[in-house]
Amino acid sequence: MAATGVISYSPNGSFLAVCSPDGRLSLWDTTSATITQQYTPSSHLSATCTCLSWCPTRTEPAKKKRRSHKLLKRENDASAISTSDLLAMGTRAGTILLYSLAKADLHRHMDQGHTDKVNDMCWHPDGETIFSCSDDQHIVEWDATHGQVKCKWKADTHSVHSVCLCPGARALLSAGRMIQLWDMDTKKVLRKFTGHASPVTRLKVVPSSTSESSRVMSSLESVEGLYFLSCAERDRVLNVWQVRSALKSKSSIASLVVPDEPLDFDILNSSKDQKTYLSVVTRSGEVHIFDPVLNGKAKNQVQARSHLLVSTEGGKDISPRPIPILAALLCPELRPPILIAHGSILKLTFERVSFLSEDKSICLIREDPSTQAIPQVSGEKLKKPVVTGAEVVKTPSVLAHTGYRAAAEGESAVEGRKSKRKSSQSMVSIEDRLVALNVAGAQVDMSTQDQSAKTGSLVMLLTQGLQSSDKTMLDSVFQQQKESVIRRTIQRLPIPLVVSLVQELASRMNTTPQSGLVLAQWTKVVLRERASYLMTCPELLTKLSQVYEMINTRTHQSTRMMRLHGKLDLMLAQIASQKQCEEEQDRPMKAALIYEEDSSDEGDIIEEPYPMQSESEGEWEELSEMDAQESQVVQDAEEQGGHESDMSDLEEDEGEVDEDEDEVVGEPSSSEDD
Repeated sequence: MAATGVISYSPNGSFLAVCSPDGRLSLWDTTSATITQQYTPSSHLSATCTCLSWCPTRTEPAKKKRRSHKLLKRENDASAISTSDLLAMGTRAGTILLYSLAKADLHRHMDQGHTDKVNDMCWHPDGETIFSCSDDQHIVEWDATHGQVKCKWKADTHSVHSVCLCPGARALLSAGRMIQLWDMDTKKVLRKFTGHASPVTRLKVVPSSTSESSRVMSSLESVEGLYFLSCAERDRVLNVWQVRSALKSKSSIASLVVPDEPLDFDILNSSKDQKTYLSVVTRSGEVHIFDPVLNGKAKNQVQARSHLLVSTEGGKDISPRPIPILAALLCPELRPPILIAHGSILKLTFERVSFLSEDKSICLIREDPSTQAIPQVSGEKLKKPVVTGAEVVKTPSVLAHTGYRAAAEGESAVEGRKSKRKSSQSMVSIEDRLVALNVAGAQVDMSTQDQSAKTGSLVMLLTQGLQSSDKTMLDSVFQQQKESVIRRTIQRLPIPLVVSLVQELASRMNTTPQSGLVLAQWTKVVLRERASYLMTCPELLTKLSQVYEMINTRTHQSTRMMRLHGKLDLMLAQIASQKQCEEEQDRPMKAALIYEEDSSDEGDIIEEPYPMQSESEGEWEELSEMDAQESQVVQDAEEQGGHESDMSDLEEDEGEVDEDEDEVVGEPSSSEDD
């Protein structure tokens, strides 16, 4: 149901309410299989519809009271609305919308009751009270006449998924992790039922054929012996329960087995054969019919009496495809008693089927409604032009030059307006007149108009080309490569021609591969802009599979080519590096530094950073004379055999002389000379 939206039949089966995943409500007439009303709430995207519930038909008229004329008129209007068909819509935001079929508009908006998604709703038989449950773990009792909350209480520690009012309106069933029976007067739990391993998603009471007693009974006595059914999430078993005060067991009395997860079920208590029938719609799109005997606890699991499915007719090369059944209704007023709706939410087909035969499997061979053309709304219908061969189609290049011709005609086109209306020649278009005014010198900004005119001409050419299968016309259209122009053209193209456009692009990609780049761009824009419609057209699977195979054939070697490309790049890089190393080895080496061990004095003097000239150069002669005198003194002392003391004094004097010389010369070369 989540994939196809929320679906619910009216009590008499005359309407089927379908709320799509985007929040739009559509009312289908089951007799003519057409949409009679559509409604889109203002918050349909942020607060989508999660559940639907039809107001029951009121059997007793409302009591009249004495009121003033104005109040009486208001009450009559309110009673007219309340007695008509009302549809309650629960939303993801926690609000409830009441839609009126009589007004074809929203009747009332009820909020401030739930803070989370509304999961299920049920009406009181008087049509003035609604019970709703939500993920916020609460059950709310609403006043549908004034749109206010009458009562609210916490029903579970987890989400409450379903509520169902028992006959007599003295007790209420709620389902979450377990099933609970509530006393509506005290809001206390009377009984609890456990048996499902997953959360319970749907509850329904088996209608009783006996008339209710008029005596005053307690809430538990009013539901004594009541049968009801439940189904759970991801569970293929439907459980049958019975309310018995004497029984202490909380388990079910019978189990109905289906091959797939049940989405919804309906119960009929036939007065003819005194049997109870049950129709179960599964997630696979099939209906299983049961006729259980409710007379106590069953020992074995109950199997379906008959199996109903819809399929297409297969052929030699085409296998039959199943058509999903979205909803089924058991109504005693219908003959045959079951009404099914199969197809998709965009195109539904209604059919009444009899299941009273002894056939265990009933297969209906029908045409898939999704392959049929969707009925167009008035104003969007297109008539296929009759091409006789004498017509001339103007391409955008031709239209660009028509303005010059109109400008050359000048005033004759304006003065002969009346005569041209009567003649067989066609009048000059508005586009030609605007172009002519621009050529004549009028200051008109034609940038936006030219762009829209170009797009409009492309849409016209594409429409005519697809309808008449004119290759030349389509070639002129598919030459356009600008993405913005292609996108506007696809958006303005009529919906029924989208399938023909995709088929034409697929065939051209196979026959003209040289223009594959432009065709691939057109195909990408079409799939992106019209994806929601193309998903409902299964006949495109063959064409798109051919395109996919062709693209896969052309690109399946890309991985190997990329590997080869990488290996070649690596090999060429290694060759280039080796060649560079060889060139560096062959290149003559030049020394960066040369050291010579023996050097001349001139070289030393040149390399000396400071000048070798000293201040004591003028005193060398004086020092040499002093040395001569000292040597003469030493010789005289030796000859005369002087004392050691005199020699020591002389050595001290020499030391002082050497120190003086060092202080005077200031160079290490002086000590060497000494």
